[in-house]
Amino acid sequence: MPRKIKRHRSRSANAETIVSTVKAQRGLDRERFFKEGGTLVGWMGGPNTKTKNTRAWENKRRARGKIRC
Repeated sequence: MPRKIKRHRSRSANAETIVSTVKAQRGLDRERFFKEGGTLVGWMGGPNTKTKNTRAWENKRRARGKIRC
C-alpha cells in the first residue's frame, strides 16, 4: 500500500486578510516602540535571565564523583 503524502492546505481569503492585518499592526507597534526610545534588545525580549540552580548543580557534581585519569 503506497504511503499517503501530506498536503498543505491553502489559506482561505479571509485568513489571508487577517494575517496581513496582524502583520501590519505588528509593524506599527514596532515602529512606535522605537520612536519612543526602545532598543532592539528590549524589542526582542531582553537578555537571557535564566539563573542556575546552584544546589542542584552541586548535588549533580557530587553524585558523579571525581574524575579519574
